[in-house]
Amino acid sequence: MDLFIVTGGSKGLGEQVCLKALQQGHQVVNLSRSRPSFKSPNFKHITADFSRGLGTIQKIEAVLENLDLASFKHIHLINNAALINPVGSLVDLDLSEMNTHLVTNLISPVLLSQVCARLAAEEKKPLTIFNIGSGAAFRPISGWSMYCSSKAGLKMFTENTALDLQNSKNKKIRIYHFSPGVLDTQMQQTIRSFKKKDFPEVANFKKLKTDHQLRQPADVADLVVRFCLEPKKFKTQSSVISVQDLEKKVR
Repeated sequence: MDLFIVTGGSKGLGEQVCLKALQQGHQVVNLSRSRPSFKSPNFKHITADFSRGLGTIQKIEAVLENLDLASFKHIHLINNAALINPVGSLVDLDLSEMNTHLVTNLISPVLLSQVCARLAAEEKKPLTIFNIGSGAAFRPISGWSMYCSSKAGLKMFTENTALDLQNSKNKKIRIYHFSPGVLDTQMQQTIRSFKKKDFPEVANFKKLKTDHQLRQPADVADLVVRFCLEPKKFKTQSSVISVQDLEKKVR
């Protein structure tokens, strides 16, 4: 049995990752502000507000330290929790919302990655760190300075950590930045509700919905779990991967 630690597992892609892992008989720990509706003897929920940064991570660390990590074959951390707001031009953004965004999307997943890496090393267990990123990490999008910056930061953290692991010849820890594509989730509903003055590309996202171009979270979650469990089957050499990369391997 493997252990999946999932952030933001109460809805969207995170919820589906939890369900897929449970269906395959693995233990799941969900870290989110709200509790998911499903129940399982192999499921544990920890209430966690990642906008609180270090305090939340230390609370999670204390819980994870009390788990019997030695009983699991592998550990998988899925850093999925993220915010899209605030959007708009810099002068119009709210300082508090900016701080909440950056702590949630960048600082907390980086800190949680360190906690899991340390615990896995102490227990001598293989660890996968799977950071759910975005295509926004690769290009600027008008109105999305916060989201593009936080996701680009997470991508660089992933690449730099992968380089450090390679240089130290550490084969116990694997880390990836994953672009899941545009998913039919609550976040997409929020994006479609933005005003054009704050997000000039809003019409394009509305069209993706009407043209049925959104991927289903359950389908992408299946790829994520399959990749974590059997990465060698996907034969990827890069720490930066996309949903298209994984889809090609399963066709």
